[in-house]
Amino acid sequence: MGMSVYFYDVLQLMPLGTAKTCESLDELLEKSDFVTLHVPETSETKNLIDKAELYKMRKGSYLINASRGTVVNIPELAAALRCGHLSGAAVDVYPQEPGANGEGFVSELQGCPNTILTPHIGGSTEEAQSMIGIEVAGAIIKYINYGTSLGAVNFPQVNLRAINANESKIIRVIHTHHNVPGVLKEVNNILAKHNVEKQICDSTGDIAYLMADLTISEGEEDLHKLYQRIGAIPETIMTRVLY
Repeated sequence: MGMSVYFYDVLQLMPLGTAKTCESLDELLEKSDFVTLHVPETSETKNLIDKAELYKMRKGSYLINASRGTVVNIPELAAALRCGHLSGAAVDVYPQEPGANGEGFVSELQGCPNTILTPHIGGSTEEAQSMIGIEVAGAIIKYINYGTSLGAVNFPQVNLRAINANESKIIRVIHTHHNVPGVLKEVNNILAKHNVEKQICDSTGDIAYLMADLTISEGEEDLHKLYQRIGAIPETIMTRVLY
């Protein structure tokens, strides 16, 4: 007999593979032998799995929480495990994470039957660290060579197609500035005499990031003047020109 996979989300996106959507969390809990949690920590997800939800799960089912520690009511989960309603659980996040190695970590889940407790260090495997290093190095190279900031956490995520090496007249102007009204107008007034092939601007909080590819025929002296004029805008944080 084949295994069915169900999921529930507040945003019902297209299911992956053979996964089937549920209309509610209760429906998911009632259907599943294994329940896994994949949500952020918000006011809405605090105690998402509480006593009522635990006892809506099938008797003998299992709960896995690798998302955030406050998502599950830990004392109620311990009670459901000890009375035999749940057959087991695996948890690697807690409301209060251990501060260091050694003694001091205490949880109601310690000693519960068929329960696995692990530290939240899934990213510390050799394979994960290797991939992180490759990804970070690639992101830095793309930022240096092309200005691409995709994947940035506290900086606008901006990207344009790579500059074609055969397009010798194409330059890329990058302008990081304070996110206040009127700056984009000032920049575009300076760029107006050139043909703008592509342009994108995005902001995150107080920071805005503009990237524009220009067709330019002037020499180095005029290009330097363009750089100076854009850099002289009072709200400028940083200006770069890439060839």
